[in-house]
Amino acid sequence: MRITALALLSLLVVPSTGDAAPVDLNTFLPEMEEAAKPTVTVRADGKLTTVSPDGTASDQILMIHREGNDLLIELKQGTKALLLKGGAEAFVAMAGAKEASAFAPDAALAGSEFTREDLQPFAVGRYKTPRIVDQTGQSVQVAMFPLQSQYSMVVITFDREKKVPVKTMYYKDTLNNLVKMRRDSDHVLVGRRWLPTRVTMEQFAMRNSSTLELHWAQAPDVVPELFQAAFLGRPSNLTWPAQ
Repeated sequence: MRITALALLSLLVVPSTGDAAPVDLNTFLPEMEEAAKPTVTVRADGKLTTVSPDGTASDQILMIHREGNDLLIELKQGTKALLLKGGAEAFVAMAGAKEASAFAPDAALAGSEFTREDLQPFAVGRYKTPRIVDQTGQSVQVAMFPLQSQYSMVVITFDREKKVPVKTMYYKDTLNNLVKMRRDSDHVLVGRRWLPTRVTMEQFAMRNSSTLELHWAQAPDVVPELFQAAFLGRPSNLTWPAQ
């Protein structure tokens, strides 16, 4: 999907404030980053569904996000991924693999439209030159330029009250090539954080979309081995809910 560079430039330099109080990005964005960090260990059980012109594929998925900003992802078919320290280190073990390997930022999770980079919690330090595109009393839309990324620019709309991203637009190669769009919705409050129960990623060129449908709850203590890359290729012995 493409929009003209002129239209994009007008968005970046002429933000509309309406009646909203002015936002200082120097304080606002760090608040968004802090809100993305877990205060307690939480677990999501749900389903990952990918729809393409070739058909539909789905599988059960579980995600455990713990203090320290470590995220474990496991699909019932066997693929497991581990993002440590907010994604500073990342590993993946494909179904049947005995050992983990590096999880590249642009690598897809189990054939879905979610890449590793898309799964990382928001962090200010991954971007430069943030600019307010638009703001209302309910939301703030910010354009940012990733430092090391498959994307040339991302434009994130944040919910001001819940302090979460609700829409993310991803541009690639140029600043007028919109390739993907993510929507986070139906948030629930768990462990003092608002967490989405539905996350959809659309890929425009191939007309594909992937959707996470998640049920979140505070998790009991998890064994530390689950968050060690050396154990990623071994059975986790986590219990799966009945479908």
